[in-house]
Amino acid sequence: MAHASGAMGRSAAPAPLKFGCADFLSRLHIKPPHVLFIKCELDKGQQGKPLRAVYRVAGAHAAAVEAFFERVANLPHLKKSCCQWDSPPGQFTGDDGRTYMVYMMSAETDVKRRKQWRNIPSFEIVVETLTEDI
Repeated sequence: MAHASGAMGRSAAPAPLKFGCADFLSRLHIKPPHVLFIKCELDKGQQGKPLRAVYRVAGAHAAAVEAFFERVANLPHLKKSCCQWDSPPGQFTGDDGRTYMVYMMSAETDVKRRKQWRNIPSFEIVVETLTEDI
């Protein structure tokens, strides 16, 4: 594995340049059932220039997907905050050696109890990895 040095000259970053947007969960063979890939985009304006893959899952399957990411990415339990269900991000290292952050949230909802999640049309899952060191 290449490492950064203070010397001028050849860059140690060819691997990140070859790494592009994708359905990361499918590529890593860890996509839970009922999770739908929506899009992937590069956020050039944010520090680390993250690649961000966005997924959706129906409320009826959200608890199972949350439990999966609790195991795989140490995703904290979603909690009701203001007008949606969300949590701080979890993190895992893929079998490709990259670090991924995962967060999950609902749209605005007045659903106050987890047992009523099936009444929420969908939850969004975001999986992102950085293309530059911070």
